[in-house]
Amino acid sequence: MKRKLFRRMICLALALVLLGGGLSANAINYTSYIDDVMDTFARADNRAESAPQQKANGAYRTVEMLEIIAYELGCSTEDIGPIMESYARMDDNAGSAVQQFANGTYRTVEMLVYIALELGCPVDDIVDTIDSFSRADDSAESAVQQGVNGVYTTVELLFFIAMKLGCSTTELSDILDSFSDMDDQADSAEQQQVNGTYRTVELLIHIALETGCSATEISRVLERWESSDNSAQSAVQQVVNGTYRTVELLSLIARKLA
Repeated sequence: MKRKLFRRMICLALALVLLGGGLSANAINYTSYIDDVMDTFARADNRAESAPQQKANGAYRTVEMLEIIAYELGCSTEDIGPIMESYARMDDNAGSAVQQFANGTYRTVEMLVYIALELGCPVDDIVDTIDSFSRADDSAESAVQQGVNGVYTTVELLFFIAMKLGCSTTELSDILDSFSDMDDQADSAEQQQVNGTYRTVELLIHIALETGCSATEISRVLERWESSDNSAQSAVQQVVNGTYRTVELLSLIARKLA
């Protein structure tokens, strides 16, 4: 979605929040939709011929799972529909898996903005984050750098959501400290993407626990995350690991909310 349109959408959402305009939740059982996303996730993984294609798969399924969660929380079609239209349009225009990954991470940011607003996260913090997101997009010289911008902004928005849900402030601060330290140590945009996707997993673990997801199922995801990290032979494979675990954790949260 072009930045000017996104800004208009944010302004509209903020106006609804300030006016006290609640968004009505849809009385739908979303289990079948969650199953469809996970089926697509598995099929696309089987067809993927490279780690970049797997990255795109993870990023795309993240958007689709967040769409479900957004509707479960009561976000409106007027807000979420345009994001999914942009998602499809940008996929049609994408010339590579790298551009698809950037598309997925940018739409993830847009979904998280509305989820954060719906949950009552501080408006000023969200506005500041989106301003930073827009500036970083302006200065990005490649789709790879856009991918970094997307995953880094995802971490910031998930932090606000985790705080709002009541997750441990100390543990969340530790994640942000690690986020900052790893960014300082990163030698490439790919390593920054690893940092962003791994911190995303850590934040989602806390969010999943706070929303009442099964500790056993979360532990299984954590085990796969650690095992895949140990076997990863490159930063790209680590990003795949981060995005895949993100999809799995979001599926647990979506099922809990269904």
